[in-house]
Amino acid sequence: MHSTLPVAQPAAAEQPRRPVWIASATAPAPLTPLALLTAGYHPFAGDAGLYVAGIRHILHRNLYPLNAAFPAAFTRLSVFPWILAGIVRLSHLPISWILLAAHLTSLFLFLTACRQLAVRLFPSESARWISTLLAALCTGLPVAGTALVLMDPYVTARSFSTPLAILAVATALDRAWGRTALLLTAAVLLHPLMGALAAAFVVLQICISARRTRLALALCLAACAVSSLLFAAAHRTPISGAYRQAVLLPAHSFLFLGRWQWYEILGLALPLILFGFALRKLDRRSSQFTLCLTSVLLGATATLIAATCVPPAGPYPLVPFQVLRSFVLVYAAGLALMGGVLDAFRKRAPLSAALIMIAVFAGMFAAQSVTWVGCGLIEWPGVAPKNPWQQTFLWIRANTPPSAVFAFDPQLVYLPLEDEQGFRAIAERDHLADDKDAGVAAVLPSLADRWARQRNPEAVVDQMTDAERLTTLPPLGANWLLLPHGTATRLPCPYRNSVAQICRLTP
Repeated sequence: MHSTLPVAQPAAAEQPRRPVWIASATAPAPLTPLALLTAGYHPFAGDAGLYVAGIRHILHRNLYPLNAAFPAAFTRLSVFPWILAGIVRLSHLPISWILLAAHLTSLFLFLTACRQLAVRLFPSESARWISTLLAALCTGLPVAGTALVLMDPYVTARSFSTPLAILAVATALDRAWGRTALLLTAAVLLHPLMGALAAAFVVLQICISARRTRLALALCLAACAVSSLLFAAAHRTPISGAYRQAVLLPAHSFLFLGRWQWYEILGLALPLILFGFALRKLDRRSSQFTLCLTSVLLGATATLIAATCVPPAGPYPLVPFQVLRSFVLVYAAGLALMGGVLDAFRKRAPLSAALIMIAVFAGMFAAQSVTWVGCGLIEWPGVAPKNPWQQTFLWIRANTPPSAVFAFDPQLVYLPLEDEQGFRAIAERDHLADDKDAGVAAVLPSLADRWARQRNPEAVVDQMTDAERLTTLPPLGANWLLLPHGTATRLPCPYRNSVAQICRLTP
């Protein structure tokens, strides 16, 4: 199928491109609502719960008196929370509206970046638009088993580092080195890990476009060698039990290729196989060939490192780097190239091509509806949530003091109907470390002991007697309790709904 790609002319013969900065600002705008619809919007879910809590902590330093270290971890590593906190301060608007505006802006930038990449790949305007449309339909596409999607249904630093990385790939095809360096620098400042992976992609791309394929291969081999040395050296360093527990939680299977399901591994292998077939048909001087070979080299290198140097049994020196997240750019490149394939197919069978696009939309829309079963597809600011867990968290925000610290089942965030709604972000109250905080500890091992000291005693909080709760939890710092609705307790509980009850840790 890749043999039908409309091949662009070699870079030396290409027509001059308009600079990305003066590209039409209105081109992707009509597709932005479509991207919002297919991916959904959940402003306080997943990693957004940590980022938003970090923003709230910047704005109100008295929040999270016990465990501010977990949401503050992102404020130390990224300028993104500081930028949004500054916008909230200057605009005096509710943070919920700022988050929605930022999310829509990130989707628009993503589609703009995908279109700019397609402009460099295809002379046909129809192929460029189909690539952009496909990107809009696939914003929520899972990236193999990395626990990432192309564009999150909420706002994080990745929401902006991903479009910047794609734009950097596009400008590198133009050999506009100044703009490429500026875009990569911005991506690193927003998200150091994703920015570094994007820089690796662009370095390989530059080598290949300069006909220095052997140098690109040497760099890949060097990355494997350095990873192997780090892995070997780490055998001499003891691993704390707390850190091992944090990285091996069932919710963190994405950290280890050896714990992926077969279909997740297929999500790594299939794109590389398709790129390999395309390489046989493409002109070696074309931008398409450069993009394909770069994706194959980076994807294969990341897979090899993950398979050999990041085993579940340890040691874990490379776990914080999560090298398989480089497949975000591999997937973005694949979508751009697939636009050319669909455009060629459209010319032969327009109805079938239209049906394919409709099927993609239906599939992505249905997947989001199944994934977010506890709340609406789009959570608009100012609209009362239908999720009973969110209702509980909002009651807590309105009826408990800022000094409140809650204890609850650390696996609560991963219950199906809870939909990974961030307690700190919504309730604006602190809690003992939970399994979501373990993701922060996996990246910052210095937090692992703090996480385990709090998490393990509260793991059976739902099964404790009241006497055990009063003995165990207050010394950890908790003074309030969140229990499932049906859990037996004689503690004073001023709030109950269909899923939860809020109780004071008072004798």
